[in-house]
Amino acid sequence: MTELDIKNLKALNITSKGPMLSIYLSRIDSIHDPKSIQDRWKESLNKAELYLLKDYPRASVDKLLTKLASIDFSNKLDALDTGIAFFYSEDSFDGEAGYIKFQTLVNDLVVVADSFHIKPLIKIKNNVNGFLIVTMTSRAINVLIENNGHLVKIDSYRNEPGFEGKNKKEAAEFFLNASRELNKLFNSYRLPIVLAGVKSHLGTMKKLLNQSMLIKESVVGNVEKIKAIELREKVYQLLLPYYELKTKSAVSDLGNTIYRNRIVTNLEQIALSAVMGKITKLIVVENKYIWGSINKDTGEIFISPRQINSHDDDILDDLCQIVLERNGEVVVVKEIPNRNGDFAIAIVSDVSHLPAGLVSHEMAKAACI
Repeated sequence: MTELDIKNLKALNITSKGPMLSIYLSRIDSIHDPKSIQDRWKESLNKAELYLLKDYPRASVDKLLTKLASIDFSNKLDALDTGIAFFYSEDSFDGEAGYIKFQTLVNDLVVVADSFHIKPLIKIKNNVNGFLIVTMTSRAINVLIENNGHLVKIDSYRNEPGFEGKNKKEAAEFFLNASRELNKLFNSYRLPIVLAGVKSHLGTMKKLLNQSMLIKESVVGNVEKIKAIELREKVYQLLLPYYELKTKSAVSDLGNTIYRNRIVTNLEQIALSAVMGKITKLIVVENKYIWGSINKDTGEIFISPRQINSHDDDILDDLCQIVLERNGEVVVVKEIPNRNGDFAIAIVSDVSHLPAGLVSHEMAKAACI
């Protein structure tokens, strides 16, 4: 298996030979579904088999599924991983299955189509671009960065004895000197910053850091006694409100007068705008699916009543990929505020490519936001 980087979806936003399988598995235990993740992996392969047999001979399907069934991923999951996603096609990742682990909730899903299904990963990528942790004691200040689920130390400041063995600096002087270097370091990043330490150290450092990305809440306690995995979990919990606010701000353009004359909600016109490279921002609803396909040359869409065969994909997912390919922004949300029933909304650079009658109708809807 090949581990993929959540921060770079280019490896998944491709077209490959043969069927392209995307399987998402949650690790969240539930009394309503006591099946293990390995049991649900087998069920997912059975579901994939049904789609594959619509278009491929039994012999080739059995060969493919036998290869996937032999995968043992239990030793790949860390304690804080809440799930894992697998991606497989004949030409991708040197013939092996690619996988991504995540620390946020994603629903179980099986998609067999002509492209990988990446919509759940877009929200994770947008929300979890990494963060910085500053752990503090009177002896040392360490800076850690989150990298693909792991904490990596990138800098350290130690309160060492002075010249000729003189006493260490007082905590106030040590923190003041360290804060000057920290402010320089943080100016190179645009990541949320979480402080960890005892209350007195937290109060001192917050007064010294001049950083807009500094999170108000902190991890309180003796960091020398907090295990790395526990520290990471505490920081994840602190950042949930930050990421939620970030997602809400991403859809704020819908209420901006500047954009109201450039909002499109009709799915056919969103598809046309996408293939023409006219979408600057696409907002789609997670855990909603419209099965079918898009002609990536004309934007024409074909809708199926459900996922029927190995070529049906989620049209919303296809739209996401087309927009990303053309350097547009994609935001995945739980729901679109004040737009009941809409699974997708696009902000376009201009409306010259849309029929005049439809533009008028859509602009009237947008004015009601």
